[in-house]
Amino acid sequence: MHKLDRSAVAAPACLAEYDYQTQTWDDFSGVCKRQVRFALFQIQGIPGITSKDAAEYGLRCAYCEGAIRHEGHLEHFRQKNRNCPEGYPELTFDWHNLFIACGSKDHCGHYKDRLSAQPYDPDQLIKPDEHDPEHYFYFHSSGEIRALHGLDDEDKLRAIETIRVFGLDNRSLVGARAKAVSKYRAPDLADFN
Repeated sequence: MHKLDRSAVAAPACLAEYDYQTQTWDDFSGVCKRQVRFALFQIQGIPGITSKDAAEYGLRCAYCEGAIRHEGHLEHFRQKNRNCPEGYPELTFDWHNLFIACGSKDHCGHYKDRLSAQPYDPDQLIKPDEHDPEHYFYFHSSGEIRALHGLDDEDKLRAIETIRVFGLDNRSLVGARAKAVSKYRAPDLADFN
């Protein structure tokens, strides 16, 4: 997870055409979805690399930073579900509630919203366009993610809850991070003898 600058991109105007009181996410049109995706590509992509023509190239999940494949998943940070006690239907079409997440069912947005998920308070989670994840997390060379030492109780809870709710300690993510870091670790001098 890394800090995202939502202020760098204006909210797509088409979002104002939708009202959660009379429309559902199923009513959300392909044209507006494409505009929202492109705006999020600008926020979550790599500057100078991610482009409209190659939108997936360089695009990273808002939570695990994994590569986005096949446009990813338009993710509601706060659940939109009207039938869920933690649901926030009023934020269904809210620009500040939308991210692009990887499509994994084992971590990130789908994991957070699964039916068997333990309850959580979204106010206790790191929201990558509001909080700087570097303030909260320590990434070990083993690929593990941990709450950074020395955090006050509130920030430590926020880090631990974010890891738990988004499944950021999933084995596949730990392995991917360890593999990525291994490219930068000093080679074992024994290999040169």
